[in-house]
Amino acid sequence: MLLTKTTEIAIQCLVLLSRMPKGTLITPQPISMTLGSSESYTSKILRTLAKANLLESHRGASGGFSLARDPKDITLLEVVEACEGSIIGNHCKEFPNPGMVKRTCGFHPAMVEFQEGVKGLLRKWSIEELATKPLSDPKDAPDCKLRRILDAEGTIPSRGGGGEGLLGQDAIGSLRK
Repeated sequence: MLLTKTTEIAIQCLVLLSRMPKGTLITPQPISMTLGSSESYTSKILRTLAKANLLESHRGASGGFSLARDPKDITLLEVVEACEGSIIGNHCKEFPNPGMVKRTCGFHPAMVEFQEGVKGLLRKWSIEELATKPLSDPKDAPDCKLRRILDAEGTIPSRGGGGEGLLGQDAIGSLRK
C-alpha cells in the first residue's frame, strides 16, 4: 500500500501541530511554507482533517487550526482513512460477514489478512510516536521530511498557546526532550 501525497502531508501537518504547545493555532500559510506544499492544497488537507475530527478549525481573524485530541490518541489509521477513505480490499466481492471469506478462493482470505495487517500496523502508530522518535543523522537521511518540521520550529508563526505568536527557543527545547 502506498500513501498518497495528501496523506503524507496530512501526517506532516499533524506532527508539526503536535510539537507546538497545546492550544497553539496555526494557519495554512506557515504550514505550507514549512512543508513545501501550496497553501490551497494544505488548506484542503487541513479541512479534511478537521472534518475527520483530528483537527479543530477556529474561524475569524485570530483563527487557525489546532489538534482536536492529544497526539497520542491520533493513529495513522485515522489519518489514512480521513484522507483516502476506509481501507478495504480490492476483492471480487465484499463480504459483510467475515466468516463468509472461508468459503471463497485462496486469494480472498490472503487479501483479508493483508488488509487487517495493514490496519493493525497503522492503528499501532500514533502521531506522538512519530513526533518524538529521534531522527537519524542528517548525513544518513538528508531528505528526511520530518527534519523540515524540526528545522522550522522556531520560526513558524502561531497564535495562542505560545504567548508571543512564535515558538521560542525554550518551547523548542522542551519539545525535543
